[in-house]
Amino acid sequence: MRPGVPDVHITDPQDSELAAYRAFSGLALAALVCGLLAALALVDPLLWALPVAGAALGWMALRRIKKQWPALSGRSLAWLGLVLSLVFLVAAPTQWLVYRWQVRAEAREFADMYFKYLAKGEPQKAFQLALAPQQRLPLRDDAQIWGFFRNNQKMRQGLENFVGWPVVKTLLAKRHEAIVRFYETIDQEGVEGDRDMVKQRYAVTYEEGGEKKTFFIDVRMMRQVLPDHTAGWFVVSPGPELVTDKSSIR
Repeated sequence: MRPGVPDVHITDPQDSELAAYRAFSGLALAALVCGLLAALALVDPLLWALPVAGAALGWMALRRIKKQWPALSGRSLAWLGLVLSLVFLVAAPTQWLVYRWQVRAEAREFADMYFKYLAKGEPQKAFQLALAPQQRLPLRDDAQIWGFFRNNQKMRQGLENFVGWPVVKTLLAKRHEAIVRFYETIDQEGVEGDRDMVKQRYAVTYEEGGEKKTFFIDVRMMRQVLPDHTAGWFVVSPGPELVTDKSSIR
Protein backbone atom coordinates (compact mmCIF):
# COMPACT_ATOMS: atom_id res chain seq x y z
CA MET A 1 0.00 0.00 0.00
CA ARG A 2 1.35 3.35 -1.05
CA PRO A 3 1.91 5.63 1.90
CA GLY A 4 -0.04 8.94 1.90
CA VAL A 5 1.80 11.93 0.54
CA PRO A 6 1.35 15.06 2.63
CA ASP A 7 0.23 18.25 0.89
CA VAL A 8 3.08 20.57 0.27
CA HIS A 9 2.50 24.33 -0.15
CA ILE A 10 5.42 26.32 -1.39
CA THR A 11 5.31 29.97 -0.47
CA ASP A 12 7.46 32.63 -1.94
CA PRO A 13 9.24 34.41 0.94
CA GLN A 14 8.62 37.73 -0.81
CA ASP A 15 4.83 37.09 -0.88
CA SER A 16 4.81 36.34 2.85
CA GLU A 17 6.75 39.47 3.59
CA LEU A 18 4.43 41.56 1.39
CA ALA A 19 1.31 40.18 3.11
CA ALA A 20 2.78 40.88 6.51
CA TYR A 21 3.64 44.48 5.72
CA ARG A 22 0.74 45.44 3.42
CA ALA A 23 -0.10 49.07 4.13
CA PHE A 24 -3.62 50.40 4.74
CA SER A 25 -4.77 53.54 2.92
CA GLY A 26 -5.25 56.47 5.27
CA LEU A 27 -7.23 58.24 2.53
CA ALA A 28 -9.71 55.36 2.47
CA LEU A 29 -10.26 55.67 6.22
CA ALA A 30 -10.65 59.46 5.93
CA ALA A 31 -13.16 58.95 3.09
CA LEU A 32 -15.21 56.59 5.24
CA VAL A 33 -15.23 59.01 8.18
CA CYS A 34 -16.35 61.87 5.94
CA GLY A 35 -18.97 59.63 4.36
CA LEU A 36 -20.44 58.78 7.76
CA LEU A 37 -20.38 62.42 8.87
CA ALA A 38 -21.94 63.48 5.57
CA ALA A 39 -25.37 62.73 7.06
CA LEU A 40 -24.97 66.00 8.98
CA ALA A 41 -25.35 67.81 5.64
CA LEU A 42 -29.09 67.17 5.98
CA VAL A 43 -29.11 69.43 9.03
CA ASP A 44 -27.37 72.57 7.76
CA PRO A 45 -26.24 73.69 4.27
CA LEU A 46 -22.99 74.88 5.86
CA LEU A 47 -22.11 71.20 6.31
CA TRP A 48 -22.44 70.35 2.62
CA ALA A 49 -18.65 70.47 2.54
CA LEU A 50 -18.56 67.08 4.32
CA PRO A 51 -19.98 64.98 1.45
CA VAL A 52 -17.90 66.99 -1.03
CA ALA A 53 -14.75 66.19 0.95
CA GLY A 54 -15.79 62.55 1.37
CA ALA A 55 -16.36 62.09 -2.35
CA ALA A 56 -13.01 63.70 -3.19
CA LEU A 57 -11.13 61.60 -0.61
CA GLY A 58 -12.84 58.40 -1.76
CA TRP A 59 -11.94 59.05 -5.38
CA MET A 60 -8.32 59.88 -4.48
CA ALA A 61 -8.07 56.78 -2.27
CA LEU A 62 -9.32 54.47 -5.04
CA ARG A 63 -6.85 55.93 -7.53
CA ARG A 64 -3.95 55.55 -5.13
CA ILE A 65 -4.91 51.99 -4.15
CA LYS A 66 -5.21 51.00 -7.80
CA LYS A 67 -1.83 52.51 -8.58
CA GLN A 68 -0.06 50.85 -5.64
CA TRP A 69 -1.94 47.53 -5.58
CA PRO A 70 -1.28 45.09 -3.97
CA ALA A 71 0.98 47.00 -1.60
CA LEU A 72 -1.91 49.21 -0.47
CA SER A 73 -5.30 48.04 0.88
CA GLY A 74 -8.59 49.72 1.83
CA ARG A 75 -10.55 49.59 -1.43
CA SER A 76 -13.82 48.53 0.24
CA LEU A 77 -13.71 51.37 2.77
CA ALA A 78 -12.88 53.87 0.05
CA TRP A 79 -15.86 52.72 -2.02
CA LEU A 80 -18.17 52.86 1.01
CA GLY A 81 -17.04 56.38 1.89
CA LEU A 82 -17.44 57.49 -1.73
CA VAL A 83 -20.96 56.06 -2.09
CA LEU A 84 -22.16 57.51 1.23
CA SER A 85 -20.79 60.93 0.34
CA LEU A 86 -22.42 60.91 -3.10
CA VAL A 87 -25.77 59.87 -1.61
CA PHE A 88 -25.80 62.72 0.89
CA LEU A 89 -24.33 65.14 -1.65
CA VAL A 90 -27.51 64.62 -3.69
CA ALA A 91 -29.95 64.21 -0.78
CA ALA A 92 -28.97 67.34 1.17
CA PRO A 93 -29.53 69.95 -1.59
CA THR A 94 -32.68 68.12 -2.70
CA GLN A 95 -34.12 68.24 0.81
CA TRP A 96 -33.16 71.92 1.11
CA LEU A 97 -34.83 72.85 -2.17
CA VAL A 98 -38.00 70.89 -1.39
CA TYR A 99 -38.24 72.52 2.03
CA ARG A 100 -37.79 76.02 0.60
CA TRP A 101 -40.46 75.34 -2.03
CA GLN A 102 -42.82 74.05 0.67
CA VAL A 103 -42.27 77.14 2.85
CA ARG A 104 -42.89 79.48 -0.08
CA ALA A 105 -46.09 77.62 -0.99
CA GLU A 106 -47.31 77.88 2.61
CA ALA A 107 -46.50 81.60 2.64
CA ARG A 108 -48.54 82.20 -0.51
CA GLU A 109 -51.49 80.28 0.90
CA PHE A 110 -51.33 82.27 4.13
CA ALA A 111 -51.05 85.61 2.27
CA ASP A 112 -54.04 84.67 0.11
CA MET A 113 -56.12 84.22 3.26
CA TYR A 114 -54.84 87.56 4.60
CA PHE A 115 -55.84 89.46 1.45
CA LYS A 116 -59.13 87.57 1.29
CA TYR A 117 -60.20 88.97 4.64
CA LEU A 118 -59.27 92.51 3.56
CA ALA A 119 -61.19 92.05 0.31
CA LYS A 120 -64.25 90.98 2.31
CA GLY A 121 -63.97 94.05 4.54
CA GLU A 122 -63.00 92.06 7.62
CA PRO A 123 -59.87 93.82 8.92
CA GLN A 124 -60.42 92.37 12.40
CA LYS A 125 -59.67 88.91 11.00
CA ALA A 126 -56.75 90.10 8.87
CA PHE A 127 -55.32 91.73 11.99
CA GLN A 128 -55.60 88.40 13.80
CA LEU A 129 -53.22 86.98 11.18
CA ALA A 130 -50.68 89.60 12.24
CA LEU A 131 -50.66 88.12 15.74
CA ALA A 132 -48.62 85.15 16.87
CA PRO A 133 -50.59 81.90 16.39
CA GLN A 134 -50.70 81.38 20.17
CA GLN A 135 -52.52 84.74 20.63
CA ARG A 136 -54.95 84.27 17.76
CA LEU A 137 -58.68 83.76 18.30
CA PRO A 138 -60.83 81.38 16.21
CA LEU A 139 -61.45 83.29 13.01
CA ARG A 140 -64.96 81.89 12.56
CA ASP A 141 -66.25 83.37 15.80
CA ASP A 142 -66.96 87.04 15.00
CA ALA A 143 -68.65 87.69 18.33
CA GLN A 144 -65.63 86.45 20.27
CA ILE A 145 -63.24 88.50 18.14
CA TRP A 146 -65.16 91.76 18.56
CA GLY A 147 -65.61 91.07 22.26
CA PHE A 148 -61.88 90.55 22.52
CA PHE A 149 -61.19 93.98 21.00
CA ARG A 150 -63.81 95.68 23.16
CA ASN A 151 -62.30 94.29 26.36
CA ASN A 152 -58.65 94.74 25.43
CA GLN A 153 -57.62 98.36 24.98
CA LYS A 154 -54.13 97.52 23.75
CA MET A 155 -55.41 95.20 21.04
CA ARG A 156 -58.18 97.65 20.12
CA GLN A 157 -55.55 100.34 19.59
CA GLY A 158 -53.52 97.86 17.55
CA LEU A 159 -56.51 97.20 15.29
CA GLU A 160 -57.11 100.92 14.84
CA ASN A 161 -53.48 101.44 13.87
CA PHE A 162 -53.69 98.49 11.50
CA VAL A 163 -56.77 99.86 9.73
CA GLY A 164 -55.06 103.24 9.47
CA TRP A 165 -51.92 101.76 7.91
CA PRO A 166 -51.73 103.34 4.40
CA VAL A 167 -51.65 100.14 2.37
CA VAL A 168 -54.33 98.44 4.47
CA LYS A 169 -56.50 101.55 4.24
CA THR A 170 -56.14 101.56 0.45
CA LEU A 171 -56.92 97.85 0.13
CA LEU A 172 -60.05 98.27 2.22
CA ALA A 173 -61.17 101.32 0.25
CA LYS A 174 -60.71 99.59 -3.11
CA ARG A 175 -61.65 96.08 -2.04
CA HIS A 176 -64.56 95.82 -4.49
CA GLU A 177 -62.50 96.49 -7.61
CA ALA A 178 -58.94 95.63 -6.55
CA ILE A 179 -57.35 92.34 -7.63
CA VAL A 180 -54.33 91.15 -5.65
CA ARG A 181 -51.94 88.78 -7.47
CA PHE A 182 -48.73 87.11 -6.35
CA TYR A 183 -45.75 88.59 -8.19
CA GLU A 184 -42.55 87.06 -6.77
CA THR A 185 -40.71 85.96 -3.66
CA ILE A 186 -38.24 88.67 -2.68
CA ASP A 187 -36.41 86.97 0.15
CA GLN A 188 -36.41 83.80 2.21
CA GLU A 189 -34.16 82.99 5.13
CA GLY A 190 -33.97 80.82 8.20
CA VAL A 191 -34.24 82.56 11.55
CA GLU A 192 -32.92 81.33 14.85
CA GLY A 193 -35.28 78.99 16.67
CA ASP A 194 -36.63 76.90 13.75
CA ARG A 195 -38.32 79.88 12.16
CA ASP A 196 -38.41 81.09 8.56
CA MET A 197 -38.90 84.58 7.24
CA VAL A 198 -40.44 84.99 3.78
CA LYS A 199 -40.91 88.28 1.96
CA GLN A 200 -43.22 88.19 -1.04
CA ARG A 201 -44.33 90.81 -3.51
CA TYR A 202 -47.90 91.23 -4.70
CA ALA A 203 -49.38 93.31 -7.50
CA VAL A 204 -52.61 95.19 -6.78
CA THR A 205 -54.60 96.14 -9.87
CA TYR A 206 -57.70 98.32 -9.79
CA GLU A 207 -59.70 100.50 -12.16
CA GLU A 208 -59.94 104.26 -11.71
CA GLY A 209 -61.57 106.61 -14.17
CA GLY A 210 -61.85 103.86 -16.76
CA GLU A 211 -58.13 103.20 -16.56
CA LYS A 212 -56.38 100.23 -14.98
CA LYS A 213 -53.70 101.05 -12.45
CA THR A 214 -51.28 98.79 -10.60
CA PHE A 215 -49.11 99.21 -7.54
CA PHE A 216 -46.91 96.70 -5.73
CA ILE A 217 -46.76 95.79 -2.06
CA ASP A 218 -44.36 93.63 -0.06
CA VAL A 219 -45.54 91.35 2.72
CA ARG A 220 -43.18 89.84 5.29
CA MET A 221 -44.36 86.65 6.97
CA MET A 222 -42.86 84.52 9.71
CA ARG A 223 -43.18 80.76 10.00
CA GLN A 224 -42.59 78.98 13.28
CA VAL A 225 -42.96 75.42 14.51
CA LEU A 226 -45.69 75.12 17.12
CA PRO A 227 -45.62 72.75 20.13
CA ASP A 228 -47.81 70.26 18.24
CA HIS A 229 -45.16 70.25 15.44
CA THR A 230 -47.42 72.04 12.96
CA ALA A 231 -46.45 75.24 11.15
CA GLY A 232 -47.81 78.56 12.41
CA TRP A 233 -47.65 81.74 10.31
CA PHE A 234 -48.17 85.41 11.01
CA VAL A 235 -47.73 88.64 9.06
CA VAL A 236 -44.89 90.65 10.50
CA SER A 237 -46.22 93.92 11.95
CA PRO A 238 -47.34 96.45 10.98
CA GLY A 239 -48.46 95.08 7.62
CA PRO A 240 -47.89 95.33 3.86
CA GLU A 241 -45.39 97.90 2.60
CA LEU A 242 -45.83 99.93 -0.56
CA VAL A 243 -43.02 99.40 -3.08
CA THR A 244 -41.58 102.81 -3.88
CA ASP A 245 -38.38 101.64 -5.58
CA LYS A 246 -39.60 100.91 -9.12
CA SER A 247 -36.18 99.70 -10.20
CA SER A 248 -36.60 96.62 -7.98
CA ILE A 249 -39.64 95.47 -10.00
CA ARG A 250 -38.69 93.04 -12.72
